[in-house]
Amino acid sequence: MVSHEEAMKGKENVEQLYGQFRTLLDAEDKYGCVQLILDSLRSGVIELVPLYEDVLRRAAREEFCTLRQRNLCIWEEHVRTSIVRTVLECCYPVIMEVRRRKHGDMTRGRILVVCPTEEYHELGARMAADFFTLCGFDVTFVGANTPQDQIVEAVGDIAPAYVGVSVTNPYNLMAARRTIRHLRDVRERAHAAFMIVLGGDAIVDRPELVEQLGGDVLVESYEDICALVSDSR
Repeated sequence: MVSHEEAMKGKENVEQLYGQFRTLLDAEDKYGCVQLILDSLRSGVIELVPLYEDVLRRAAREEFCTLRQRNLCIWEEHVRTSIVRTVLECCYPVIMEVRRRKHGDMTRGRILVVCPTEEYHELGARMAADFFTLCGFDVTFVGANTPQDQIVEAVGDIAPAYVGVSVTNPYNLMAARRTIRHLRDVRERAHAAFMIVLGGDAIVDRPELVEQLGGDVLVESYEDICALVSDSR
């Protein structure tokens, strides 16, 4: 059990790392961001899950640039997103090392993670894909703006245990509903057992949308994913 002092020290480390990362991100220093995060992981300053949830995801949602003391322009948001995506890609070898230590060469099944048509915000989906990887699954991350027919085709080819659908922009909820309806049709016709997992900023604050869109469950965090796969055993 983690002591109170250890928990407080962990929070201090996270806040300090977040401040350092934000400064580099505001300066659009991609190399500095990557080096800071990788050094912090190697030295044990932070572990993967709090890094993703309390540093990278939080930084990606920021709309104010402390360096310039103003709201971000669209082009700046795109640059920041690109930097965070690069950091995530550089963390992947660490993800796989942790997965192998926990699960060896075994796999708990296949996962498909997608964003519906016109949904270009994929960082949250990518983080969820990495969390499923940490839980011992083989993950196929398709990512942004995936045509509906291609999602259905991928389900047929991969035979996943879970299909994750991420929606960040509320304007894409209708596209998500159509995609999920087709996934449910495929599941019924093929007598498949995959679960439709929903996530993304357009849904997390409105859990009633899960049922309205036709999904099976909502996940917001690594803890949610761990609970989901544990309950499904």
